[in-house]
Amino acid sequence: MEMLEPCATIAHPPPVVRAPTLTSEMDILIDTSPVMKQSKRNWIIYYIGSWSTEASWRGEPSNFSLRGPGWLAGATVTWRGHLTKLLTTPYERQEGWQLAASRFQGTLYLSEVETPAARAQRLSRPPHLRELMYMGYKFEQYMCADKPGGSPDPSGEVNTNVAFCSVLRSRLGNHPLLFSGEVDCTDSKAPSPEPPTCYVELKTSKEMHSLGQKRSFYRYKLLKWWAQSFLPGVPNVVAGFRNPEGFISSLKTFPTMKMFEYVRNDREGWNPSVCMNFCAAFLTFAHNTVVQDDPRLVYLFSWEPGGPVTVSEHRDAPYAFLPTWYVDAMSQDLPSPPKTPSPKD
Repeated sequence: MEMLEPCATIAHPPPVVRAPTLTSEMDILIDTSPVMKQSKRNWIIYYIGSWSTEASWRGEPSNFSLRGPGWLAGATVTWRGHLTKLLTTPYERQEGWQLAASRFQGTLYLSEVETPAARAQRLSRPPHLRELMYMGYKFEQYMCADKPGGSPDPSGEVNTNVAFCSVLRSRLGNHPLLFSGEVDCTDSKAPSPEPPTCYVELKTSKEMHSLGQKRSFYRYKLLKWWAQSFLPGVPNVVAGFRNPEGFISSLKTFPTMKMFEYVRNDREGWNPSVCMNFCAAFLTFAHNTVVQDDPRLVYLFSWEPGGPVTVSEHRDAPYAFLPTWYVDAMSQDLPSPPKTPSPKD
């Protein structure tokens, strides 16, 4: 069940453009292998709680305070999907991105803005691609039960508006993060029942028969699976491989921390250290750029494959994205936000 991430309508008011100072070229990034030690040292995850579109907040209220002056100050608050885009940027050759950023009470907030190319692609998506997306959602329905030890019930309609999200604190290098991401399911037989150790990501992909198909899968698709699962500490991805008729013919589990092994000796493969270094470099760049504390002031970071990251300044609509209720609550020291927050708020 895919959760739509917040985005804003594109508009093009005259921007104030700053000189670009960040590039995605990999040769300026430092490879700090071995990867496993790098990951354990520079990425620390703390589970806070969760929320869903059908239930209220699940977690310790004291761990999820609106104000949080001690921890939120200097942190970056965003969605897991936005960080995934940053992690995979050094190896992305087709799709650009735009991220809106605002600083409020010392905290940096990031929200994705749909690019014109992404919007055109979404509106012109052919029927067979929409069918493949539906297959992915239906696969989750076949794989998941409502309770541990229960049996899946794939007879019902797929409801893509239902989502369960985990909220985590983490740190990449010197950058504290607070982000949320959708969780597909949990494994009742996991070594630990505590999140995120018990989480499982579910994916589908077409069958692979040739060496070229496998190489492409490991270079591109597995990179995105790694970035998406590595961020919230999901230990395993269970993939269903479908045949040309659309039926799942086999299952395979990919441990997140072992995905890099498939491309370690591939000269055109990806390196987790490069991904993390770029993400950390962008966060440094964003914190040094977004210096004015004003939720109505938005800095729009833009990137296209092969080019540098540029930034422009905008005020109010259409790029301002922090909800009014949140700004008011933080400013007036009001109680917690609504029990069931909406990703579109």
